[in-house]
Amino acid sequence: MSVLVGLEEYLEQELVSEERHEYFDGKVTVRVYASDHHELIVANVVGELWNSLKETDYRVYPSNRMLRILETDRFYYADAILVNGQPEFFQYKGKMKATLNPCTIIEVLSGSTAQKERGEKWQGYRKIPSLQEYILIAQDEIFVEVFRRKMEQEEVVWLNEHYDTDDQSVRIAGQSILLSEIYRKVDFSSIE
Repeated sequence: MSVLVGLEEYLEQELVSEERHEYFDGKVTVRVYASDHHELIVANVVGELWNSLKETDYRVYPSNRMLRILETDRFYYADAILVNGQPEFFQYKGKMKATLNPCTIIEVLSGSTAQKERGEKWQGYRKIPSLQEYILIAQDEIFVEVFRRKMEQEEVVWLNEHYDTDDQSVRIAGQSILLSEIYRKVDFSSIE
């Protein structure tokens, strides 16, 4: 049986912890180990986005950036987030900041995290008013899934696209990135 933790207790523990933890409905979970493929994909995507967006008002953050969903009091560490314009923060004791206004959230999926990222996290992320794109990238095959916000008659609708060949390009924050660049140096033959 898991013990529920209050928000203040979670923040106090996270402030001094050497590990990163996520918080959802009083449950605290440790960020799982990231494989070599996972880290290569994150580095490739962040590098491509940083390079193509460096002269714009976008900010690209890798996975150590805490993210807070105000509407649900959830705290996560996404694999990468983008903010367009000035970032807004929830600040705890002047030392710890959590981003409040991402426009793009990117998650790299593994067998142990895919269900959480498609379920619990996506359920919360959809409630972020600034979010325009949610990008899911498989680490064990070439597959990228994109959810894009669209307004239809004053109602938010999330459009779904997917890409599965290395010669295709995906648009992230208005930038076109080849899947071959996202998966650069990822050796699928070494996946067990």
